[in-house]
Amino acid sequence: MQDQLRATKLWLQKQFKTSGIQLEPAALALLVDAVQDVEDPEAYVHSLIEEIEAASEDRRVSAQLLQEAVRAVEGRSAPQDVIQVVPAFNVPHVRYDPVRKLFHRSSEVPRLQADATSKVQLYVNRFHLVQQRLKRNKLFRPAKFTNWAGGAGQSECELTELKAMLGVVGEQRYVMGFLTQPEEGRYAIEDLSARLPVDLSEAEQTLGVFTQNCIVVAEGELREDGVFKVAALGQPPPEARAQSLQALQGLDLFGGSPPDERALLSWEERHAGDRIVVLSDVWLDRPDILDRLHTVFAGFSQLEQPPSLFVLMGPFQSYDAAAAAGRYPRMREHFAALGRVINQYPALRASSKFVLVPGPGDVGPGISLPRPGLPQAIAAALQEAVPNAVLASNPCRVRHGGSEIVLYRDNLQQRMRGLAILPPPPGDEAPLFEHVCATVLQQSHLCPVPLEYQPIYWEYDHALYAYPLPDALVLADDAPAASFEFDSCSCINPGSLACGTFAAYSPVTREAEICDVQPLAGVEAEEEEEAPGAGGMEMEVTVAAMVEAAA
Repeated sequence: MQDQLRATKLWLQKQFKTSGIQLEPAALALLVDAVQDVEDPEAYVHSLIEEIEAASEDRRVSAQLLQEAVRAVEGRSAPQDVIQVVPAFNVPHVRYDPVRKLFHRSSEVPRLQADATSKVQLYVNRFHLVQQRLKRNKLFRPAKFTNWAGGAGQSECELTELKAMLGVVGEQRYVMGFLTQPEEGRYAIEDLSARLPVDLSEAEQTLGVFTQNCIVVAEGELREDGVFKVAALGQPPPEARAQSLQALQGLDLFGGSPPDERALLSWEERHAGDRIVVLSDVWLDRPDILDRLHTVFAGFSQLEQPPSLFVLMGPFQSYDAAAAAGRYPRMREHFAALGRVINQYPALRASSKFVLVPGPGDVGPGISLPRPGLPQAIAAALQEAVPNAVLASNPCRVRHGGSEIVLYRDNLQQRMRGLAILPPPPGDEAPLFEHVCATVLQQSHLCPVPLEYQPIYWEYDHALYAYPLPDALVLADDAPAASFEFDSCSCINPGSLACGTFAAYSPVTREAEICDVQPLAGVEAEEEEEAPGAGGMEMEVTVAAMVEAAA
């Protein structure tokens, strides 16, 4: 027995020493006990090493650090819920180190009340996140690396640091930086090294909305007066999801626990027709909205496989937050009524999860992002009636099987259109929703507008990252419903339920569908007598069409 323990200790020390990690005696004793009941000790130890390297830069492992790594590894191996809702405040805090050229977990605990240095760091982190992505893009690869790779000898668009532009007059260059407005009517581009005045009067534009503080790539030349004359202005090109995951080297920026691949394949085979139903502007104080909810729930409850997830996004009342503050008893009754509506459809209550995301005008601590979920004091009756109801933050994330979905409720189209520095180019026929989606995904940030127009908790800015590209991005807005495929990401705006629209998304086939629904109250009395439940039949036909298309 003693010989076996001694051999186990020597083997463990060798495994960790190969990775440059030294185990303290107490940690070694704990690890010897931990590997006794493991089916595959080698795979288990390698998982521990990866977790320790990601969690700490210390090459000497204490007993406490080992215990944390063991809990993390065992937590991943435990059975996971196929549908995981990740609050914004639980998103992993990962930073990019430009010196070591790799991502690492931050050991700092984010604070809501941070000091001014955190505001500066917010922009530094955003810049590094986009810059590291562009450096891997073949368009911006330095010429010397292009030569080694067998290229034509010159980089197509090699980026020049702004401090290196001093004295470079009349030469065509490509630069990257934040688009800022130092003073009224004058714009500049700045990176971490310098600031350069720009002339945007004749700049051609790519798809996207250009606002202050967004990161841009500009082509042009420096004039003799020190102003950079921009000939073309574009958003930072996106990066394929697989390439971003490779750069992360196993680190998770999304949150939650990735499911087991074998169990995931089996689950997807059994749920090929599954749907995520997204509804926005669910005004619970309006009878016609409750009628529309009845119609939607009645249609989907008749399916052999009801949707596994319903996302209800705010605002949950038709009046603003200032008026809502004095109406808590009435609001509690509204959520209790929602619980009664859901309970009328036992199939949905038993098999579906309901996620509630607050929107503009809902009760909360303020307008800063990320916003916590609805207060439990208001939605307690709903959670008691529907145990599967989740009060999520805004924004929040959902792991649905193998799909990563980002949910964000804000009137972002109207906000970004009002803050745009440049008007749309002549002849541009792309809908505003496509411009906004392209901007969000290329900026790798859900709300790339100045902080004075949309405050953000500085040390929780990472919760709004859209990197790597998610499988689906829901930008719920009161603008007309729309869907848009950008690179490998399905972008969805369900529109307003008050206007009779919602969206359905298949996490297995990655397909989005915009649906219409009419309230039962809008049907004439004579028509109700002749064809009772006509609204429900309309919804049923819509769902049947989606299932048939997926098949």
